[in-house]
Amino acid sequence: MSSAPSEPETRGTRAWSSLSVRLALWYVLVTVASFLAAAVVFAVRAEASLERERARSAEGALARYRQALESGGTSALQALFDCSPGPRSAVRLTDERDVELFVVSSDEASRRAASAAPSDSIAATSDWHVAATAVSQGRKLSIALQDDRGGLWRELRETSLVIFFSGLAAAVLGATLITRRTLRPVTDLARATRKIVDSGDLGLRDETRAQSDELSQLTQLFNQMLAKNQGLVKAMGESLDYVAHDLRTPLARLRAGAELALQRPADTAQEREALAEVIEECDRVLAMLTTLTDIVEAEAGAMRLDKHSEDLGAIAREAVELYEFVSKEAGVAVVTHLAPDVRVSVDRRRIAQACANVIDNAIKYTPAGGRIEVSVLALGDRALFRVSDTGVGIAEADRQRVWERLFRADPSRGTRGLGLGLSLVKAVIEAHGGSVGLESELGRGSIFEIVLPRSLA
Repeated sequence: MSSAPSEPETRGTRAWSSLSVRLALWYVLVTVASFLAAAVVFAVRAEASLERERARSAEGALARYRQALESGGTSALQALFDCSPGPRSAVRLTDERDVELFVVSSDEASRRAASAAPSDSIAATSDWHVAATAVSQGRKLSIALQDDRGGLWRELRETSLVIFFSGLAAAVLGATLITRRTLRPVTDLARATRKIVDSGDLGLRDETRAQSDELSQLTQLFNQMLAKNQGLVKAMGESLDYVAHDLRTPLARLRAGAELALQRPADTAQEREALAEVIEECDRVLAMLTTLTDIVEAEAGAMRLDKHSEDLGAIAREAVELYEFVSKEAGVAVVTHLAPDVRVSVDRRRIAQACANVIDNAIKYTPAGGRIEVSVLALGDRALFRVSDTGVGIAEADRQRVWERLFRADPSRGTRGLGLGLSLVKAVIEAHGGSVGLESELGRGSIFEIVLPRSLA
């Protein structure tokens, strides 16, 4: 019962803590701060410009009144004052002892402002611009002009407020639209992820828009990751099916051997034979599981590789020598063409295992009297390990599948194996940054190739 009332609060908290709201707020704050900074700079510069303009106006007016006084006396001052339109002002003439000789003003306030004028300078107060200068006969001429900055600043404030609130509304609207549009790929990605989590369906995808920005690239990478995970899950399921199927035979043999040993009369020789068969089948099962683990680790990028600069030709020679007895027993001739000092940066044990698996595969599917050629070549910055045989070949439909786990191209041939050798080869070589290739023709043989980056050392 306590959860129902808290739901609106939780939704509100989530809304305020969402990335889109926070980005919108930051956008609005930056816009407002920028506007205020611009307003302060404008006010300071406008104040300085207005002050300079008023000073020039006062200087000009003082020069005109001085010229009128020098040319026509106080009557000329009066005439010039009477014909000068504008704000409130005052003109005052004093002698050297500051005794007032002449004064004319719009009102008492302007007269007091002119009386306070400094000697031979220009000054500004909050309401007046005043100026004074010395004239002939030791006299001083003073003027005062009303400073109407207050009205101007009121107009500027009113205009600024209108612009500010209009800009604020535009900033809020723009921030909302921009953040929603910008974060739409993230929102869609989160929605698709929630659907996948809820349904468990890795086949769902987020709709990728035809854009090249970072968020769209993130969506594309997410879809690629889903596709890869879906493929891995499918491969794991198929592998489990194959393993379950392939384990039935050795487990059935284990059980049959054990039951047969129990049913027979006590005989040490027969018991030892049964135990040997059990051990053989156990080794087969363990080899299958170990190889599967290695393949999964290599494909997931988790295989630990102890890389060193190695001679690929020496590794191939050791693999050929390892299968020398097997090839002679099968009646297959093995010929080598190994270029010297073809160095690769590899985990020697893993690459030796991969080369041995390819040679073993060629021997298995080459009839007696056949021929196998093992070659190592340097191709620029790449090293090539090639095994060609005169065996039975592989059908075109099966050429890509031979690299799959537990796949055997022709089970009817009766060749015993786990079906994991070439899968392990592909996984190990790709873990080293290399690639594998196959050319084959039924009845004429196959050519398996391993390409690895060459080592500079």
